[in-house]
Amino acid sequence: MKWSDCAIQDLRKYNHLKASLESIPERMEALRCRFVSIKGAATDKVPVKGGSSRYEDNLLDIIVEKERLQYLYRANKTLLDLIERGLASLDKTERLVLDRFYIDRPKDHVEKLMEELNYEKSRVYEIKDQALYKFTIAMYGIVEY
Repeated sequence: MKWSDCAIQDLRKYNHLKASLESIPERMEALRCRFVSIKGAATDKVPVKGGSSRYEDNLLDIIVEKERLQYLYRANKTLLDLIERGLASLDKTERLVLDRFYIDRPKDHVEKLMEELNYEKSRVYEIKDQALYKFTIAMYGIVEY
């Protein structure tokens, strides 16, 4: 995959990643509440043929989902931190251009940027390309040789 495609995909995920870092802890809290509210297993019955009880199934479901959410949170946090590191390396104009192209893309974004920055269309695209390269270098920590 081409580096620019990866960078563009990461920028497009930015808002969703931020939202997930708010929603995942809420889902984990709901799991904690569900875990506390699970009724105990009946001790007078033995599972048939090595099967498990509904109590054990519910506990295992919660444990698996919690572990997956914790992994997802760490992965999303790491990616979000990398994206923010890349964005922090940009100047105000570069950040605005990448924001309008990939993060919060309004209708007629190029024309709005041309008007706002007082640049020709070719210059807006030139800034976008330079900013995307600079963002990628800062995000992934690549040093030119």
